[in-house]
Amino acid sequence: MKREMKRKKQASRLLWIMALLVYSGMFSQVRPTTIYGDYNTYWTSQNNSNTYVTAQDTNNLIGMTVNGITYATGVNNARLTANGVSFVNENYRAFPVSFNVSSTATNFLIGIPRYINGVLQDQTNTPTLSCSTALSSYLRDGINGLDLGTAVFNIPKQELTFLVNVLAELNPNCIDDETPDIIVTQVGAPSTSYDVFKFTDANGNTIGVQKDINFSSINPSGKALWSFYYAGNCPHDYNSGSGFSGTTRDVRVLTFKLSDFGITLSNYTSAVRFVQVLSGDSDVAFSAYSTNSLSLYCLENATTSGTGLDTNMGISAMGRAGTDAEGNNWPMVRKGGWLALESNKKPFVPTRMTTAGLANITKPVEGMLVYDTTENCLKVYVNASVGWRCFNKKSCP
Repeated sequence: MKREMKRKKQASRLLWIMALLVYSGMFSQVRPTTIYGDYNTYWTSQNNSNTYVTAQDTNNLIGMTVNGITYATGVNNARLTANGVSFVNENYRAFPVSFNVSSTATNFLIGIPRYINGVLQDQTNTPTLSCSTALSSYLRDGINGLDLGTAVFNIPKQELTFLVNVLAELNPNCIDDETPDIIVTQVGAPSTSYDVFKFTDANGNTIGVQKDINFSSINPSGKALWSFYYAGNCPHDYNSGSGFSGTTRDVRVLTFKLSDFGITLSNYTSAVRFVQVLSGDSDVAFSAYSTNSLSLYCLENATTSGTGLDTNMGISAMGRAGTDAEGNNWPMVRKGGWLALESNKKPFVPTRMTTAGLANITKPVEGMLVYDTTENCLKVYVNASVGWRCFNKKSCP
């Protein structure tokens, strides 16, 4: 009898543990209890009730309260301080992204604030949006790309993939802390379809666990007033239909930690991609990451349009300066730099030291370069949290 009671008690405890694990796996993402923006200089909201102001102009996310702690996003910390908000200083940036356009559906839309700098955006003032601007730019505009007031609505179902840069990899020091590492948004009327978020290896295999999010089950954090333009048309003409421009939509924000995805010290080096699988009904203002936790490849082409300024200082081993006999106009011809170096026989040699010797640099600054003779690589100082990393992949500025 006692043995049977003990067995039942153990089985009950096991079921409880399993239920706890399932629950934590499903609901480990956290909705901020309060979000802060810079609409009308300072804006705050906890839900979409009339108690809080509807954002009607540009509104960059400047902070959020998660599990009782307010985190500044790095957009405008002074604005939080001026309004008496105590915070932990973090830095978030929108993921650089591009996506395929294969829809002319009437609900595939670009959303911008109803007012920009106080000017109404409508059929008269802004009848069209230029097609020279990539649709993906609306998912990363504003300060650090964190504008809650611009978005693309009902993006066709597809994967958005962001490569984690091996310059910094995932920062192992951030795996088990409580600081949010990733922020995602849904700013339209969500369906019951699921968006999927996950880390994968180079072959597309999920590292850890994926997170399936039904945004219709997430309580709104605020509300915004929009103007809409047809994303599938070129140019993007104004949507004057009933129920669209001049109407509000709820703003939803969720945060994740690396550990929510099952990222551990034993698997984090395999996680080289962060993937967002769009449901087809996704209305995205931005998805963002903590620069202390992740660093990314830059997958965009450099801007080459416009007029570059002369580089007025140079050191040459080739016996030319200013306008030489061949008309090279060196170094001014090397546009857009502070200093140009050239030689056809001698290389540039940066400071060289061992890995151990890096500790003797008492006040390193972000972007500092040295050649590590122990690891045989050019190293860049990322920040105090990440430290020095081999610079062997291109990174966004």
